[in-house]
Amino acid sequence: MIAAIAAAGLGIGPAAPRDLEGALAACRAIAAEAGRLACYDRLVAPTSLAHFAGKGSAVTAAFTLDGPARLDFASQDVVMVIYLLDAEGAVVQNLHRAGAGEGSFLIRRPGTYSIQVNATGEWQIEVLPEPAAPQG
Repeated sequence: MIAAIAAAGLGIGPAAPRDLEGALAACRAIAAEAGRLACYDRLVAPTSLAHFAGKGSAVTAAFTLDGPARLDFASQDVVMVIYLLDAEGAVVQNLHRAGAGEGSFLIRRPGTYSIQVNATGEWQIEVLPEPAAPQG
């Protein structure tokens, strides 16, 4: 789940708190019980490890992961290119978003990362812990 866009339009900053009241209303409006329950479950998803929002191109502050994490991103732009960078600034993965929308990428290894965003419009990025696979 991507939080609301930061109010400051001058580059990068922490994202504004998500609109919990609106999210709860959206869940209540889902008629199917399973879909409504899944919606509520997403609202109590793990706390974000890193959260950034901005407009235009920027490089985020570094963040450290102790285990696998999911990088969720959203863009209101025509094209957004994201570079996941390691602690030395080398590209670990590049990700493209053509048109407004959302995407995600699994960061499998612990480490220190930052993200370079090339865009002209508004964007949001959230890094969430990836739950461990169930042991069978």
